[in-house]
Amino acid sequence: MPESYQHDFETDYGKNLPVFESEEAAKIYFYEQRKENLSLLEDIYAELGLPLTYSPKSLIELEEVYFDFFKENKFRDFQLTVADLEECMSIYFGEVAVIHLDHAAWAVKEYSFTENAYVSGIQCGRTVTYFSNLFENHFLSAKDASEKKIYEMYQKYERKSKKLGPN
Repeated sequence: MPESYQHDFETDYGKNLPVFESEEAAKIYFYEQRKENLSLLEDIYAELGLPLTYSPKSLIELEEVYFDFFKENKFRDFQLTVADLEECMSIYFGEVAVIHLDHAAWAVKEYSFTENAYVSGIQCGRTVTYFSNLFENHFLSAKDASEKKIYEMYQKYERKSKKLGPN
């Protein structure tokens, strides 16, 4: 990939990131964003009559709920976009990982190519996955919930965490 193309992509990506005066302000913002997304997902689950348990196995049900929204056309009923639900799923995935994996934590860092722009993600050991939507257009990568792709992703983090050993 030509260097100029790569630079343009990275610069363009950075233009869409939130800008803050300090890392502390960014951490507060991303914390509040996580709380809002989790609250929205809890409201959705309550409306569906389902418990939101924050267990690793609950990621299987999360994927089933996601595909059910498509099958039953529930996005309109809940006044959500696909991206809204996928962002909630991403945050929930991160929370499950942070709760259950010894070496997983939320991370916030200034984006290297845009001054004062910040990204958030999950750190597991030295590896950090920064994201705004881990499951963007997930319906394109899985035909239905039977593949359990979200749960499989969690299991990869779990294996990495176990390789890191005890705290």
